[in-house]
Amino acid sequence: MNALDKLSGRDEKAVFRRQMTQRRDGLPMERRKEWSSAACANAKGLLESRSVQSFMVYISYRSELNLSELIEWGWQSGRAVIVPRCVAADFTMTLHDLRSWDELVPGAYGIMEPNPATTPALDKSYMPEAVFVPGLAFDRNGGRLGYGGGYYDRFAAARLKDAGEAARTLWIGAAFEAQLVEGFPIEAHDLPMDGILTEKDVYMV
Repeated sequence: MNALDKLSGRDEKAVFRRQMTQRRDGLPMERRKEWSSAACANAKGLLESRSVQSFMVYISYRSELNLSELIEWGWQSGRAVIVPRCVAADFTMTLHDLRSWDELVPGAYGIMEPNPATTPALDKSYMPEAVFVPGLAFDRNGGRLGYGGGYYDRFAAARLKDAGEAARTLWIGAAFEAQLVEGFPIEAHDLPMDGILTEKDVYMV
């Protein structure tokens, strides 16, 4: 699918987001579970191969690729599992070291997030070695279409102020193969990925 055949530019992103949301929601639930498990296995292999000891993940919502198995593997293997908390007032995120499912509470937009009362926000200078980023669409060149809030773009801009620091963090988009497309609108501020994780593989850029 070439999205630019139908869409281009900033004003077209909302239409494309609706199309990609419908595509992901239409994937059978049982297949999503199966594919999420396979993707988690691929993610483990990537982190082990690069000796990553701290990684950031999202808590899946609705039909997103579910990284629960990766989270539990992180706990079991002694790695730091970092989860963001969205601050809706200014579209920023704080990072929290998640140690159990009990530390989650409903947060912004109804998504489960770390409870700041039990897992305080980490210092603003802290950055995990790898970050798994959700999205509606990705391409194999590292392009990402997010949800429109710009949370991850702002987070990257605030935390990664120079190329040297950015190079130490691995940014991996997480999605189903069905979410890989070509030619969708990309803007200068959109955060590029270093690779894309799916149920089939990790496609490094």
